[in-house]
Amino acid sequence: MADHTVIRHQLDLVLHLVDTTTGSLLTGVGARFFCGGKPLHFLSKGDGHLLLMGRGREDFRLTVELRGYLPRTIDVRYEELSEKLPLIELPMIPDGSAPALVQYVDLEGRLEGLSALDAVWLGDRSCMIRDFNAKKKSLTVFNPYRLLLDRVFYALVNPQEQVYEPLEIEERISDTQFLLKQGLSMEYGSNFPIARRVFGLVREDGSYLLRLADRGGDSRWLVRCVMGEKEWFQAVDAKAPQESPLSPPQEEPDSEPQEEPAGKGGM
Repeated sequence: MADHTVIRHQLDLVLHLVDTTTGSLLTGVGARFFCGGKPLHFLSKGDGHLLLMGRGREDFRLTVELRGYLPRTIDVRYEELSEKLPLIELPMIPDGSAPALVQYVDLEGRLEGLSALDAVWLGDRSCMIRDFNAKKKSLTVFNPYRLLLDRVFYALVNPQEQVYEPLEIEERISDTQFLLKQGLSMEYGSNFPIARRVFGLVREDGSYLLRLADRGGDSRWLVRCVMGEKEWFQAVDAKAPQESPLSPPQEEPDSEPQEEPAGKGGM
């Protein structure tokens, strides 16, 4: 009687490469992966789902190289991922070497101390928040155009105050209901849009690049800048960028109480 040996490979990571400018899921065909300078093999079926099997769920640093995009290096930390389905969505920034699917404009400059930046398009009103269940971390949206909303990184935008709260989708329940990875702290109104975030690149010297799609009409974007534990928001016009468009807000000096002038004595 022949022996049958069954070999099972544990799924250690699901990787999605996303063109951050357009939001399109990339197939990953031709991508190269490295860990500690050594090649790493991901199983690809050409549908954008890249699978890492049989490595073991130990934290590691992953480098991704894909033709037409800037190289990306990230730290994979399993305590931050779902045990059931450890999924990472990695935003990829076009490097300008290949014909672009859409026209885009660049915001670039240098700001010492800058550590991260992302942005949302202020003209995006196609999807609005309807309700949020804090106990279940369940987000319900008004989605009249039945947008797919199958990315991970979104934002709840306050268009009046020109600020937003970053959101991460943990699970998509339907076209209108989603489970968030974290709770929601921003107070919101019924007209607050849910917009996809576009990610920029920040180098160690503070130089940055934010590549934004040219929508052809409204060119206003809201940029979130992170500098250590500090963050601020800045509205920019992608069609009329300044030479160095990003700058931290001016801090108002503390006003010291002035001494009353000495009065004259006597009665």
